[in-house]
Amino acid sequence: MLLPDLYQAILARRSVRQYDRQPLDQAVLAQVQVGISAVQPLIPENEFWAVQRDDVLRADLVSVLGAYGHLVTPPHAIVPYGIGETHVLEDLGYRVEQIAVHLTRLGIGSCYIGTLPREAEARTRFGLPEGARIGALLVFGYAATGLGGRTLNALVRAVAGATSRLPLECIFFQDSFEQPALPPTWLTPVIEAARVAPSACNAQPWRFLWRAGQLHLFVTRYNRRYGKGASQAYCFYDAGICMANIVLALQSFGLSAGWTMYRSAETSDIPSHPADLYPIAKLELPEDSLRHKLGTS
Repeated sequence: MLLPDLYQAILARRSVRQYDRQPLDQAVLAQVQVGISAVQPLIPENEFWAVQRDDVLRADLVSVLGAYGHLVTPPHAIVPYGIGETHVLEDLGYRVEQIAVHLTRLGIGSCYIGTLPREAEARTRFGLPEGARIGALLVFGYAATGLGGRTLNALVRAVAGATSRLPLECIFFQDSFEQPALPPTWLTPVIEAARVAPSACNAQPWRFLWRAGQLHLFVTRYNRRYGKGASQAYCFYDAGICMANIVLALQSFGLSAGWTMYRSAETSDIPSHPADLYPIAKLELPEDSLRHKLGTS
């Protein structure tokens, strides 16, 4: 079954920083919970929870997030967290992006609020288990519709660089990393879904290598936009977000595919790559099916 509204939601989603303070009604919140319940894992063995915690917003958001907490004024928040041995941050990004896109389909705005630099404090304040990874909160509600709210949302996105995206030929490579290229026509909608994925500080760490029917995902090992220390780990969370957008795009065309994670950076079948890139995963793409769905030759 084709789901064109799903693909449109992937492309249309924008981070909302200023919200209508009025809470969503219970019928709408029930639809939000349906989307949370339907989330699919990237790493099935990891434990995952996504808890709506509106009660902590005004008491804790500022102390956990600094001045950013004053800005967003959201009526609702989801505190997602995971516990596991491998790829927990990628798994979190993958699952939470599914929720964010679902919110967009419902006409609800959302914003990722990163917690990596203050993750230990966030665990304490939200009463999470020791060892739980959060990565980011997801705040949500209806976007402010007044002129001030619309202007602020547009201004903050522009300042953060979120209105700009790297050209496709800067993130896509054909056969080797010595050959930057535009994706084939049949593959372009999938890579475009990845290109518009949100990332912390609009870092856009993802790089794709298309080779022998497989799409390989890498991220930059160091990205100055993230800042120093623990914030560099946002590349893994953002990789998960990007991976979710790709799988959701395929679903919108009535196709299914699953990522194979590289369990180690030294895995033998990882393609040759520059030292400043870190391998994340690969995906077998159904080329013939995509060509048929998109009507390309």
